[in-house]
Amino acid sequence: MTAWRWMVPAVVIVACAKVSTIGGDFDGGTGADPTVAEVSPQPGFVGGNAQFTVIFSAAMNEGQLLASSGRSETVVLATEAQVEQVAAAIAHDSLSALERALLLPASLQIAADRLSVTLVPDQPLDPGNYYLLVSPRLKNDAGQKLQGSGARFEFTVQAPPPHAQLVSPASGSEAPLNLPLVRATAPSGKLTLVAADGGVVASANAAGATVLTLAAPLAAGGQYTLALDGAVDATQAFTVGACARTSAPALQNGVAKVTARDTSVTAAVVLDWPAQVEVQAGLADAGEPCSQGSCLTASAAVSCAPPVCGPQSFSCAVSIDVQGLSPATDYALRVVANDDFGHSLHGPVQRFSTVAPLPRLLLSEVMATPSSPETNAEYVEIVNLGPGTAVLDGLGLMEPDGVVRPLSAAPPPTPVQLRPGDRALAAGAAFDATRYPSLPPLVPVMRASTQRLLSHGLADTATQAFQLVINGAVPVELSHFPVGTFHCTAGQSLQRDETLPGDEDGTWTCSPDGGTPGAPP
Repeated sequence: MTAWRWMVPAVVIVACAKVSTIGGDFDGGTGADPTVAEVSPQPGFVGGNAQFTVIFSAAMNEGQLLASSGRSETVVLATEAQVEQVAAAIAHDSLSALERALLLPASLQIAADRLSVTLVPDQPLDPGNYYLLVSPRLKNDAGQKLQGSGARFEFTVQAPPPHAQLVSPASGSEAPLNLPLVRATAPSGKLTLVAADGGVVASANAAGATVLTLAAPLAAGGQYTLALDGAVDATQAFTVGACARTSAPALQNGVAKVTARDTSVTAAVVLDWPAQVEVQAGLADAGEPCSQGSCLTASAAVSCAPPVCGPQSFSCAVSIDVQGLSPATDYALRVVANDDFGHSLHGPVQRFSTVAPLPRLLLSEVMATPSSPETNAEYVEIVNLGPGTAVLDGLGLMEPDGVVRPLSAAPPPTPVQLRPGDRALAAGAAFDATRYPSLPPLVPVMRASTQRLLSHGLADTATQAFQLVINGAVPVELSHFPVGTFHCTAGQSLQRDETLPGDEDGTWTCSPDGGTPGAPP
């Protein structure tokens, strides 16, 4: 971590920072008592992605800066509606679970010299008023309390100005010569499409997703830019190619990749052109999925920017879930895609079967960045939510490439069973269990055939998605880890909120240092 050194006299810095105390002023301490010297950014207007640095006049007690949860309960963020409750709570030695829930989730980075800390919210802040609070119970290394009764700093996140965005064609892409319409989005206002000479070629009143219909063909080689209420946005522009689009969207390999569960099915669709995609599912004995009018459907728009005149490129991917199916039932599925040129794709009928009611297994913890890289300490924790016992034999981890990598390199001599509430670890063959002294001795560790998980190991930023599946001709998803960028430090795992359904992405937060393998968060 970084240590900051400031050469400005402390009395000047305090004045600039607009420090205010919680229930008192800073005149109650002696000259030797520590103070809050500066905060950055300055109180006032900030962006939604702001991080908050507090600089102290002396090195602070690190044990007070971080609680046992791995989060700070002395340097915190609160909303305006809850600031008084939070201020009262952090004045006490410990917080209750209810009080802890009032804090905005954020991680705390402590400088090496402990003269400063940086609070990093887990999620961008929504528009509104927020307070950065510093507890009065903080002490320096000499045991001297912070002067006064704590401090608070007010920040305001403003709503971003209205913004228009191209959806199709995508900004920076090349559109076909016979483009009939432009899709864009803006919360409100007058949307216009403007040619390079400033002429308006299409317009519409915006209210979210908006279609601008073109009255005449666009010019080959021309550039067209989106404007909102007359303000042209140079970042939202496309050019027109010399080729026309004359064929229907094509489905990669001619079929969708189907993954069935007990009450749902997921169709992973890859097209060569942007389109509105619908997945239809009906009973198999009906033949055509929707022939009897009782099918279930789900749809989504797939946006992409394939080359107009170049070779065919399958770069338009979307996964669509159809819910509400019956367990252990035979179904038929069809993919239908319609583009903006009046072309339609009707994929083949694909048969699949849902499985019997599934065990409620959940990917509950992912350790992607162990603090000891010289030993393989990556793991994925699996918990059985019950009500029945779950068997782990035949399960695997699957990445978007569709390859299922079994949890165990070889079948165990006896089935690995998890009772409700029990946990197991999935790890690579080189996993060193001694890295985690707190790991309960009876927690099963499933070792893969490769040295690291997923063959090549987990990405340090935990950006790759993967699923826990039942391995078979059609893999059955039990739980998944979502794609995303997380900001945990080395030695911290990502832990899932186990109260949310397994088929959702869930909420993931950073663990205490060392994770909690084999145990609840």
